[in-house]
This record gives sequence, C-alpha cells and structure tokens, in this order.
Amino acid sequence: MSSPIPKKVLFLITKSNWGGAQRYVYDLATALNRNEFEPIVALGGNGTLVDMLHHAGIKTITINSLARDIDAKQELALARELYAIFRTEKPDVLHLNSSKAGAMGAFVGRLARVPRIIFTAHGWAFNEDRPWWQRLVIKAIHYGTVLLSHHTITVSTGMQREMNWFGVQKKMSVVNPGRSIGAMFSPEEARSKIVDFFPNLLPYQQDTWLVCVAELHPIKRHQVLFEAIRSLTAIHPNIRLLCFGDGQLRTTLEQWITNRGMGEHIFVLGNLHEAARFLKAFDMFVLASKSESYGYVLHEAGLAELPIVATAVGGITDIITNDETGLLVPPNDSRAMAGAIATLLADKDLATTLSHNIATKLKQRTVAVMTTETVRHYGQ
Repeated sequence: MSSPIPKKVLFLITKSNWGGAQRYVYDLATALNRNEFEPIVALGGNGTLVDMLHHAGIKTITINSLARDIDAKQELALARELYAIFRTEKPDVLHLNSSKAGAMGAFVGRLARVPRIIFTAHGWAFNEDRPWWQRLVIKAIHYGTVLLSHHTITVSTGMQREMNWFGVQKKMSVVNPGRSIGAMFSPEEARSKIVDFFPNLLPYQQDTWLVCVAELHPIKRHQVLFEAIRSLTAIHPNIRLLCFGDGQLRTTLEQWITNRGMGEHIFVLGNLHEAARFLKAFDMFVLASKSESYGYVLHEAGLAELPIVATAVGGITDIITNDETGLLVPPNDSRAMAGAIATLLADKDLATTLSHNIATKLKQRTVAVMTTETVRHYGQ
C-alpha cells in the first residue's frame, strides 16, 4: 500500500533577512513532518533566510518583483509572478507572512484557487507612527487580507484584539511563537566574550549590566529607556545599559548619549550575532517599545532566566504577567520605567522569583507546540 502524498505548503514572505517573521517561517518549515507536508518558501531577496533554508534542504523560490515599497508597476509584476508560481506549484496550503506578501498573496491566491490560504499576522503596520489617514488605509488593507484568507493566525492576543473591525474575529486565532535557544554561554563566559568584542566595556566588566536588544527604530522608544537610566545613575552609579541592534536612529541616539554625558552608562553597540546565547551575561532585560506584536527578544530573555522590565503593550502581555513573570510599565513613561528597574535592583529575591517564573512558563512554549497548533489550521 503506497504512502499518502504529502500536502504541499507554500510559505510566502516579503523579505529574506533574519527577523521575527523570518525566524517563524524557518522554524515552521523545518519542523513540519516531511511525511505529511512538503514545505516550499517563496520570498524576496537572497538574504540569510535563503541560506538557512538551503542548508535545511528546503526548496526556495526567489520572487524578483517582491519588495517592501509600493509601486504600481511592480505590484502588477508581482501579481503576475505570484499567479504563475501558484499555478505551477499547485500548493495545498498557501501560508502568508508579513503585510506586503499577505495582502497580495491572499488576493492572487484566491484568483489562482489555492485550496487553503493561511495568513500569519506578525504585526499591524497601522500601529506605527503615521498620520491617521495612513493608518486607516493600512488597517483597511490588513482587514482585506484577513477577509480573503481562509484563516488568520495572530502571534498574540493583543494583536487579535487590535483587528477589531466587523466580521473577522471568527476567522482569527492566536498561536504564540515557540522558541528554543542553543547552548547559552555561562554568565562569566558570556560577559568575557562581549568584552572581547567591545573592549570599551572592559572597565565596567564587574558592574551591573542591563541589556536591550531591539532595532534602533522610533517604535522601540530607546530615548524613554535612556531617560530612565539617566535618572538612576545618581543612586546606581555602576549601572550600564548595553543596546544591541542597528537602525535609522543610531546617529540620533549616539548624539543623545554624548550631549547628556552618558557615555559611561549607555552603550549603543550594533548587532551581536546570536545575541540570545549571550543573555546570561546580564542582570536584567529592559524594553520600552510603544508597540510590540509579540517580542521574541523577551521570550529569549525569559529562557535565559533574566528579570525583565517592559512596557504593557501588544503581545508583550502574552509573555509578561505583571508581578508574576516580570514588571510591566506604561509606554512613554521613563519615570515608571526607572521605578521598575530600581525595584528589581533593590529586591534580589523578587528578581530571582520573576526570572524563575518566566523561564518555567516559556519552556512550555516550544516550536513543536507552535507547529502542532498551526498545522491544525492547514486542514480545516
């Protein structure tokens, strides 16, 4: 008796760099049971995700016309290219990821009569700092994507609540991302390696280290965090904040640090490869985002058993329960952020309890669990 033919699952994502959505696609594609599913990934560019998928033996299709920016001619070319791919590959499931790929993929997927279209919303662009009318237009596009898809997965309950227009809640469900980290460096080894990478940290190697891992983007509100740190230095002169990540605000943030004489307390260090493996070097993880669809970095910090202070926005509340698995503060409130950090610095027992609780919670939120919950929607 012959084995059943595996269902073909075609993942579509806009960019091939390495971010939260790309990690999600990689984790799912590599975790699918190959006896039941045949994963293929179509994407724009030839970034890190392509290399990792090739190494895992997963077929990729580069879409030449897929770019993040919107252009009328390019959109038409993209529609034609997607239609040709869908008709050639004949996927049983089209799994859309990211806003651009989601909107166009859902529309063209319907035209191509793909049997099952799943959209995973990794973030709503209408939460970004934009004029109200742009946010309204963008929300309408997201709304259309949800309507055209057979089912939509949001990565957090906060995201599901935010898509609150008529008729879509019944087409949506929450599946929190799973995450695992390879072997982490011990606290001493991690701190030593970081100092090797960034020798300017050597004089502060024995001090209190806080860490923020986030793109240097306005939505992450680094300056709110910086103000909190500045207010704490009088009481905690040995506090050091290490910021990993890069982005459009790097020059602005570095100038802020220089102008306020905070160069011995706040360090903007750029990207750190496999930053999650170094997290045990730190005494606390801090994040001041105005909006966060889920918060992979908080998930990683929790697995590293770090006490966490973060803002009570979006998907963060799926990870942090205030006073149980971390401390939550309102967004754009540097005084509240400083107060929460000071609380954990002063109360080591509380910090230990919170870090233990979050590690216990997040160790249950694995890639295997995420995959099982996601696959349930492939066959409905």
